[in-house]
Amino acid sequence: MTSFAYDVALAPEPAERGTAGDRPAGREAWALLEASGALAMRVDIQGRILQATEATADLLVYPHEYLLRTSVLDVIAPESRDSVAALLQACARDRAARRERVRFAGGIGGGWLDLRIAHQPGEPNTPPSLLLFGHDVTDWVENERQLNARAFLDPLTGVGNRAFIRRRIEQYMAGAASARVPFAVALMDLDGFKNINDSLGHEFGDALLKEVGARLQDTVRSQQSVARLGGDEFVLMLDGLESEAEAIRILERVIHVCRQPFLLGGCHVRITTSIGLAFSSAASGNVQPESESHWLRRADLAMYEAKALGKNRYCVYSPELDRRLDEQFRIEQSMFEAVQNGEFLLHYQPIVWPATGEVCAVEALMRWDHAGEFIRPDVFIPVAEKNGLIKHLGAWALRCACAQLAAWDAQGLQVGHMSVNVSAVQFLHPGFFESVRNAIQDAGISADRLVLEITESALMTDPKAAEDLLMSLRALGLRFAVDDFGTGYSSLSYLRRFPLSALKVDRSFVADMVDSPHARTIVSAVLSLARELGLVAIAEGVETDAQGELLAAQGCNLVQGWRYARALSPLDFEQALADGRLMLGRDEVFSLQVAG
Repeated sequence: MTSFAYDVALAPEPAERGTAGDRPAGREAWALLEASGALAMRVDIQGRILQATEATADLLVYPHEYLLRTSVLDVIAPESRDSVAALLQACARDRAARRERVRFAGGIGGGWLDLRIAHQPGEPNTPPSLLLFGHDVTDWVENERQLNARAFLDPLTGVGNRAFIRRRIEQYMAGAASARVPFAVALMDLDGFKNINDSLGHEFGDALLKEVGARLQDTVRSQQSVARLGGDEFVLMLDGLESEAEAIRILERVIHVCRQPFLLGGCHVRITTSIGLAFSSAASGNVQPESESHWLRRADLAMYEAKALGKNRYCVYSPELDRRLDEQFRIEQSMFEAVQNGEFLLHYQPIVWPATGEVCAVEALMRWDHAGEFIRPDVFIPVAEKNGLIKHLGAWALRCACAQLAAWDAQGLQVGHMSVNVSAVQFLHPGFFESVRNAIQDAGISADRLVLEITESALMTDPKAAEDLLMSLRALGLRFAVDDFGTGYSSLSYLRRFPLSALKVDRSFVADMVDSPHARTIVSAVLSLARELGLVAIAEGVETDAQGELLAAQGCNLVQGWRYARALSPLDFEQALADGRLMLGRDEVFSLQVAG
């Protein structure tokens, strides 16, 4: 209808005081303009209204007589007047039609017009004029505004969404160079939110998210923004800050309010939150023209660091987190090729009698020689656990260790038993039992010569499954040692429940026992506990004579560490035995056990 009415507006209009209005075409065109209900008027080059329909007067809520004594610019809202004046001048100058959406100011309010302007050539003794036609699009503009507003809101919680926070960051970055005001982006998620959904249902989970959104909006200042990225992830855009300390104070308040109980379905539910903060001080020149994805990525790295440090806390981003991530990525990518290229190998650290230093066993330790660079196990093992390669590497280590024990047997080197570390991820894998059994059978060694070292956390992740697996392996003849004892679960009930053979005293206690009475007491308690339970006690990380003497005096069964020997390649181990630097002793350690 709008295009049709605009075309009608170009038809000859009735002349003033009826001179040319007797032409049928002009009267019909003007009648159509009246019927359109739109704004239709003729103005001179300066914008003074020469003619206007009654429908125009009704639309603008002005008397018709008033319109004929004023300028079109007087019925245009102030913010649109300069634009309309420029359109009138341009149309009069080049006679080309113009179109623009403008705001009008009516007699009792205002609205929006889709305004079109066309040049009307003059007739003899009549100067040229301009024809204006405007369709009321106020409702359309309001709907558009509401749709745009909803496009930036999270439909569940009513806070902003990712598009909203992207716009906020882009707006800030556009003015950051001149404003020089610090700002921060904080990314948070709810610790254990999945448990809420699984236990109470998604309906309660949604109610929790709504309440969290409301609490966040109440906690941060009005000029700061809250948005939900999805799931249980929220982001805070903190601007107008004076320092990083001010941002941290806000995060501490957020952590506090999130710890307060939530009432869901008549139940009080408590949660915690982990938050990562990416702070940038414009005053120090640290603000860079980066997208919201860069800031969210930094905050995300810091948030996962907070989770790794125990949750229910915040962590501030630093370039070190990026460096660490890059290193992990590089290691992960190299690891896949390393498996194919055979870059992983096993070294063997002797386990000795503390009184004589005689070797009765060895512990197999995985090493990675990457193009002449030895990558530490504490660096690559966590990466392998995350990407799933640990299952492959663990199975390979078992096969290699058992085969090496058989090879030494064939050479007449009677190394009593072989200890092999087992990752928690590897231990819980469904194929673990088969991989152990196959390694023993393929090597042709007795199963009771293999000792699997398992951490407390691996045992207690799923105690029932762990017990079943240990009992099945014990039926084959294997033995088990608890690695890093004393650093994991405080409950000792598993010592009675599982078929264990040995406890390994963690190196952190051994390192401090000479200078720290508390550490000596802990080591003494662990050794006493092992004796009472009929378990073998093995101390790791022994580096000095004083440590070895203390452990021997307290009745520690076996020791290992640099004081006696580093982890050696098979060839170096054999050479040390040949040179007399190491001596093999009888492996009677497990005959000391009262049970197991």
